[in-house]
Amino acid sequence: AAPGALAVVLTVPLVPLGIYAIYPHPFYDPDACLVILAAITAIFAARDRPTPARWILAGALLTIPLFVKQNIGGAFLVVSIVALAADALPKAAARAGRRWCIAGVGGALAVELVILQLIVGIDSYVRWAWVFALSYRGLPADRLGAFVDLRVIWPGLLIILLVIASERLRPDARGALFLTGLLVPVIGLAMVPALTPAAPELFPPVLIAASVLALRPVMRDGPTLASLLPFILTATTAGALMSQGLGGSTFGIFPLLVLAIASLVRLLSRAVVRPVRVASMTGVVLSVLLVLLGTPYALTNARLRYIDVDAPGEVTRSSFPSLMGLSARGPYIADLDAVLFWARDNVRPDEPMVFLPGEDPAYFALGHPPQLPSIYFYDVGLPYSPAEMAAIASEIGLRWVFVKDRLQLRDEPPLNQAIIAALTERATLVAQVSAYRVYRR
Repeated sequence: AAPGALAVVLTVPLVPLGIYAIYPHPFYDPDACLVILAAITAIFAARDRPTPARWILAGALLTIPLFVKQNIGGAFLVVSIVALAADALPKAAARAGRRWCIAGVGGALAVELVILQLIVGIDSYVRWAWVFALSYRGLPADRLGAFVDLRVIWPGLLIILLVIASERLRPDARGALFLTGLLVPVIGLAMVPALTPAAPELFPPVLIAASVLALRPVMRDGPTLASLLPFILTATTAGALMSQGLGGSTFGIFPLLVLAIASLVRLLSRAVVRPVRVASMTGVVLSVLLVLLGTPYALTNARLRYIDVDAPGEVTRSSFPSLMGLSARGPYIADLDAVLFWARDNVRPDEPMVFLPGEDPAYFALGHPPQLPSIYFYDVGLPYSPAEMAAIASEIGLRWVFVKDRLQLRDEPPLNQAIIAALTERATLVAQVSAYRVYRR
């Protein structure tokens, strides 16, 4: 009865879980999600009011996420093209628009490849953005394990069972069935906090429920962009999970979950026609649940548990001129300030230096461009072996090696000790500055 009000309610979870809410900085996961939202908007705008220009723009936007982050952008591009083709095949009038869309895809890819060749070289892009990334991370099926874990997906299965059960009840009894079915587990979770899922764990059940419910209209009425949207969202999310699984990869793509809830509401309104409040009631319950789970997820920095972000003690602020405003709990800011002042006073700007393992903004703070081809020495982000790094260090005349012993990372990077040994093999320890050892080569 009030679609605008329902749309507002469904988007309330984006207050704590917006694209940049968890990590409020430019970063390729939320950046990719931002462009995907723009592309989905452009697709539906072109479908509703088709013109060649609209379809070309939609096609061009489909390609951009691929160059922002390959796993999420590649999955989105492929499944979107398949969905657009499936939607147009039975409709002769729609095929011209899809041809313009493909033209936009092809034209944008051509322009992007030319830019890549001019700036970094396509061979270098393929080597590092695809081959290296796949060789380290691969495509392990266990990162999609949450989609088959009953402890995670049971809310989605519950919604599907409620739809099946409602078909055997009178319309006036269906509302009570859905209300009871949805509130009982919510109340149960509230009474047993240990069973409460984390916010990312709503992705699999909602996507599964939406995708399963989409099968009926697709098979009965033929594929449409609206009915195929859950499959686009599911494939895109699965692509994102190839980075670090459900807990580590979803922090910047929660708007896709909100779109999945909206798609689920639309599908429920067609699966359970009467009473009409069933669909909106389900959407409101899911939205409220996502707010309740998402707010502590954001406020407690749950995504950052791999670093000591909530160390005991007062907040310390940097006194180094270029880092004014930087603050953190614990000893880390004081440690960093100490070594930065030492480096400013003892290292000439033309002397190459390296900070290991690279968790500090040292080059930015000092205004020293890094001379080594990497600044973060973590196994999944370092394309060179310790021996190769030592050889490169000798070639460029690396002079200073700063080794951080008190890490804010909770776990030491796997290659850290091997790289320290390789870069300090013929170096002299000249100072111990707070938590840093300073070596001169």
